[in-house]
Amino acid sequence: MPYHRRFSPVGPLPAMDLKRSLLIRITVFALVIFLAAVGVILEQSRTRVRAQIERTGSTIQQLITDEVARSSDAFHRSIDDIDLSGLAAIGELIHFCVEIEDLYLRPITARCFEEPGYSPGLLSWAMHRLIGSDVVYLSHVGHYPGVKVGALTVRPDIASEAADAWRQIRTVLGITLGILFLNFLVYRPVRRALRPTEEILDALGRMEKGDLTVRLPRCELIELQRISSVFNHLADRLQNTIGEQRRLAERLLTVREEERRHLARELHDEFGQCLTSINAEAAFANELARDGLPELAPCAQAIARTSGHMLESLQQILRQLRPVGLDAFGLAAGLDDLVRGWNQRSRGRCLYRLEIEGECGDFPDNLNINLYRIVQESLTNATRHGEAGEVLVRLSRGAEVELTVSDDGHGEVPLPSERGLGVLGMHERVQALGGRFSLEARQPRGTLVRVRIPLVSGPEVKA
Repeated sequence: MPYHRRFSPVGPLPAMDLKRSLLIRITVFALVIFLAAVGVILEQSRTRVRAQIERTGSTIQQLITDEVARSSDAFHRSIDDIDLSGLAAIGELIHFCVEIEDLYLRPITARCFEEPGYSPGLLSWAMHRLIGSDVVYLSHVGHYPGVKVGALTVRPDIASEAADAWRQIRTVLGITLGILFLNFLVYRPVRRALRPTEEILDALGRMEKGDLTVRLPRCELIELQRISSVFNHLADRLQNTIGEQRRLAERLLTVREEERRHLARELHDEFGQCLTSINAEAAFANELARDGLPELAPCAQAIARTSGHMLESLQQILRQLRPVGLDAFGLAAGLDDLVRGWNQRSRGRCLYRLEIEGECGDFPDNLNINLYRIVQESLTNATRHGEAGEVLVRLSRGAEVELTVSDDGHGEVPLPSERGLGVLGMHERVQALGGRFSLEARQPRGTLVRVRIPLVSGPEVKA
């Protein structure tokens, strides 16, 4: 049976600040070490007490029995005056308390051999839970053959054990606080050293928005110096490359417009004059046919109609090749004539409107002709592909020139890879002028062409 390995999709890792990550990791590491050390201290105390209580109790029982035997005869053994001060030296391994009762279970003496120090209540509670109440040594005093004079109870001094553990924990806590304080002291120079990373991110964001003039300063860290140097080098190359592309695109547009102007002039001078001459000759032939050959009159009239139609078509072609009045009267008059012509040809099927805000009479010639061509192509697309009922052309002047062409048709916004030559041509024109071009969908229907062009282009845009 073939084995197919399955891979689960892995999403993008969450973003994390490097400085904060270092601070959090060192802090968590110090706290984990502190908690582990506290656990080791408590476990060692529990193990030591449980292991030594039996041995310590047996030793104390033997010493007390010997003391009772020395202080009384074989028939009168008593523990009323027994001295427990000699047992203090035994409490080196564990802290303990001793209780002695007589034969009638009356307490004779009870003593803990160390003054308990301070310990938090939570630590004392934890020591009680860890050591347990079953850790106790029970035996008899004076258990000579046939003789018993009292009972012995040895318990761990949990308060003293907790105080002893607290002293060790305070030492570990001091070391942990020292590490955290050192972490804070290190965080500030690290933050200062990594501060250029914020400038790097800001520079990348500005470059993403199209600002190719952004550069990074020299950094203190060697690694960041290399990043800064490589970034500035790439920015220089990108700026030069895009500048060359813009200059080439602008030159191509200039050559294209010059060729259109030349073609329009040739058509007007050659074909226009020829068609006008043919039209005049047809009219003269029609007059002669009426006098001598009436049967030739329909032919002369047909020639006149055909030449007139060709002349009108030539005029439309000339207006497309070179807008009438654009050079003489400016962009506003040219756009107004263009919109008026579209309204005449649509015959009410679509309403074309023009709105102009601000003064646009001082635009350079290359800006005028390119804006005119963009509007021309946008109107063609809205009518041909979108079947719009209303198209609005809006031109405004502020810090930059903004041109929008919106329609209410049902045309869809194509993907960048599926755009036709018309949209690509508009995009190239805007790029050559150093502007921004976008083709968006309107709600609930329609499309929006938006063009923003700076009035003062950068040096890389100039030819």
